[in-house]
Amino acid sequence: MGDRSASDLAGTSGVNVSSGVAGAPGVDGAAGAPGTSGAPGIAGAPGISVRQLTKTYGRFRALHRVDMDVAPGSFLALFGPNGAGKSTLLGIIAGLVRPSRGQVFLDGEEITKDRDEDLGKRIGALSYQTYLYDELTVLENLRFYGRLFGVENREDRIGSLLTTVGMEARSGSPVRTLSRGMRQRVALARALLHDPDILLLDEPYSGLDQDAMVMLKTVLAARDKTVLLVTHDLVRGLESADRVAILNHGRLVFDAETSELSPSDFEQTYRDHVV
Repeated sequence: MGDRSASDLAGTSGVNVSSGVAGAPGVDGAAGAPGTSGAPGIAGAPGISVRQLTKTYGRFRALHRVDMDVAPGSFLALFGPNGAGKSTLLGIIAGLVRPSRGQVFLDGEEITKDRDEDLGKRIGALSYQTYLYDELTVLENLRFYGRLFGVENREDRIGSLLTTVGMEARSGSPVRTLSRGMRQRVALARALLHDPDILLLDEPYSGLDQDAMVMLKTVLAARDKTVLLVTHDLVRGLESADRVAILNHGRLVFDAETSELSPSDFEQTYRDHVV
C-alpha cells in the first residue's frame, strides 16, 4: 500500500460498481456524499465509499474514475492482476496515497483532503509492509503502537492478541530474527491492537503457513468490522467475503455477492475479465 512511516499510518486515522503510523519504520478530486450499499452489514460499523477516484503517475493511470461502496460491517474481497491498481486503491483509502481526483467517504464524511487524527484509530492496515521495527522485540513493537494509539488496558490487550496470533512464545524476540510468516502474524496483531472499525488487508496471506492461514480466517470470521481485502487467492477470498469485485487496468469491471458464485464459476468469471 506504499512505503510510509508509522506516523502516516496512525494519522490515517456491499460494493456497487459503475465504471496503496507516528514513528513506524518504512501523501501522495467529484460527487456528493454517498450512502453505502451492498450486502447487509453490522449496525455501528462504518461504511466506505469512493467516488470518481482517479490516480495517475505521470502518463500512467493507476485508477480511473472508480466508484465503490462497502456497506457497514460487510466484507469485500477485491481481485485483479498485478498492476491493476488494487494496492493504490487501498493506499488512498488508508490515507497513504493522495488521489489525483475523486473523493473518499467514511460514514458519509469526506476524508480525502482533511484527515482528523482520530481517523487512524478507526482503520487497521495490514500489507507486505509490516510497519514493525526490526531491532525492537515483538512485545516492544506492540507496546509502542499501543501507546501511539492510546490503547486502554494495553498489556492485557497485547497478551490476548499474542495468544490469538500464536506469537506469545516469541514475544521477547527481536523482529529481525523472525521468519516472514511470523512477522506477518505480529503485523496482524499490530493492525488489530487498537480495535479498529475498518480493516484494510493487502495480500495478508503472504508468507503464512497453513496454521496461520486458519488463524487469520478465524479472526476475519468475527465479522464485527468493515473489511476490504485485496488478494490473488480466489478461493480464500471468495469463501471469506460477502461480495467480490474485480479491478483491471484501474477500472472496476465486476461485482457480485459471493452467495451467487461457486469457486469454479468465479474462476471462469475472473479469467473472462482479466485474461
